[in-house]
Amino acid sequence: MATEDVLSEGELDALMDTFSSDDTPGSNAASEQSCQPFDFSRREQTLLAQMPGLKKLTEKQALALVESVHESYGISAQVEADETRLLKLDQAISAISQPSGINLITTAPLNGVSFVVLPGDLLSFFVDKYFGGVHGGTPASNERSTLTPTEIRINDVLTGKFLSTLVDAWQEKTKLTPELKSFEVSSAFLQASSPDELALLFSFVIKVGEWKSSIDWIVPYAALEPMRSKFGSPKPISKSQAKNTDWEKHFRKELQSVDLEVTGSFDSGHASIADVLNLKPGSIVPLKMPTDVNVCIENRMFSYGEHGVLNGNKSIKIKEIIGREVDNT
Repeated sequence: MATEDVLSEGELDALMDTFSSDDTPGSNAASEQSCQPFDFSRREQTLLAQMPGLKKLTEKQALALVESVHESYGISAQVEADETRLLKLDQAISAISQPSGINLITTAPLNGVSFVVLPGDLLSFFVDKYFGGVHGGTPASNERSTLTPTEIRINDVLTGKFLSTLVDAWQEKTKLTPELKSFEVSSAFLQASSPDELALLFSFVIKVGEWKSSIDWIVPYAALEPMRSKFGSPKPISKSQAKNTDWEKHFRKELQSVDLEVTGSFDSGHASIADVLNLKPGSIVPLKMPTDVNVCIENRMFSYGEHGVLNGNKSIKIKEIIGREVDNT
């Protein structure tokens, strides 16, 4: 540290003298002010607000799920995309009901593993509706700890339908390639890599009459964060961009008054260095007056013309405008 950055003893004494025991900073601050709690949910809300395009994708997938469920099982269901939530991953995992069809999948180019969760009551309801049984699902479904083989088959079919509609809905933003990695019936076998790891919860509420359940897709936030710009709002047109047309009109108008040098070249010839050195006042350079004249603007060829006289002044009548191909040569 440089010596000039350190206060001298006299400067320190003068600084300390400005504080008395009564007005020492912090002596009364503790009694007058209390710690203000920080709302950590604001950060999560801000992160989610940066990807408004996700809402359109989930709504599009919800409509596709309606058709897919009806085609597969003949069930006329309503599917609504619930509000996307950003929460702790371990919180999302602990909220999974038991038992459930928990499908661990990868969806390239998204990184990591996500979870497609089909609750046991949903699978039981589809078994009863498709194969016949107690309306509204098995009464003891909340007391069991595993799924039946038929429910697992229903899980496989619905998961496949969910992934196919997911691919179709997201194709306008990115091409997803889902792949099933493993299957669990209990969230006890799942865990977050970090206690603070965040996840996005996409919930699709399925309603049939008074019964309802949901299919949830739990995606680590870190998987979507690199693609955040694709799900953001279109950039607003800045004022400067909006006024571009005004500037264009202005420059077009001003360019009309710019002066350019126009020259007419009648003829050109060749002379040796000796001839040039012999030139002196009174020397005559013979030239043949051609019929055509080359017209140049700022030393660049512009057109061909014929020389003549107009109102007693030498003039050139334009015969042909040279194209860009000729001009570049």
